[in-house]
Amino acid sequence: MGLFSNYERVGKGVSKDPDKKIALFRFIDIYFSHFSKLIILNFIFIIALLPFAGLMLLEYYGIGNMVFYTVFVALGIFVGPAVCGFMKVLRNISCRRPVFLWSDFWRAFGSNFKQGAVMGVIDMLFIVAMSFAFPMYFNLAQGNSVFNIPFVICLVTSFLFLMMHFYIYLLIVSTTLNLWQILKNSLYLTAIEIKSSIVNLLTTVIVVLAVIVLFPWSAFAIVVLPSFLGLLYAFNCFPAIRKHVIQPYYEERGEQMPELSYTQPSEGEAVFVDTPETEIPQEPPKKQKNKKIR
Repeated sequence: MGLFSNYERVGKGVSKDPDKKIALFRFIDIYFSHFSKLIILNFIFIIALLPFAGLMLLEYYGIGNMVFYTVFVALGIFVGPAVCGFMKVLRNISCRRPVFLWSDFWRAFGSNFKQGAVMGVIDMLFIVAMSFAFPMYFNLAQGNSVFNIPFVICLVTSFLFLMMHFYIYLLIVSTTLNLWQILKNSLYLTAIEIKSSIVNLLTTVIVVLAVIVLFPWSAFAIVVLPSFLGLLYAFNCFPAIRKHVIQPYYEERGEQMPELSYTQPSEGEAVFVDTPETEIPQEPPKKQKNKKIR
């Protein structure tokens, strides 16, 4: 880009408000400008989930179902905090804040461990419950169509619970709300920001289906897709959290959000004011004939 720029041309120069770009272009810009960091973040996330990966390996070698499901739910204690660390880093990247991958991830892992662990166990319990409910109601519906009703209820509940997760872990790492308030706010935000929720859901479904259809050639996607989807959730959902949850909290107290003081200079802080409309184009220097030196 710099190879073709004319720095002597009068004009707007560097945009003072890059957020005026179309949202898709802003997301692409953030994603590719942090691409290497996002790949490294995926590996850190995988390291944090090694106990979970070990359980999947044991299942492959045929441990008992009861033992598997018990350990599966118990590992939510580590999965939840790992997702907290993951989403905290992605939230900062989406807001163009400076990030230190390793330290920021593990700091968020530790500071949000309690709520993250409880939420992780809830998630694992939900997955186990749905893994029994779907095949059971599907098989029963083959003989009695009445059982299509609970099957559809499970399907709708699963999609709703998934969409709530676009907000749940971001709320955990961004607020001091208790877990019940986080779940209520997640449901509320899913409803009022339905457009973003549907975009996230459709993208997730398309990506997962593509990975399944293209497997095993899609196996490499594990080092790309988690941070891609996580960044998409943070990019689309954190502005809604800031608008509907964080900002009203400070407005009720007559205070300024710390984030605004982080991103906006206070009055009298500017060193100079850029006014390109008043600039006079600089004339190129006149060519002078070479003179002999006596």
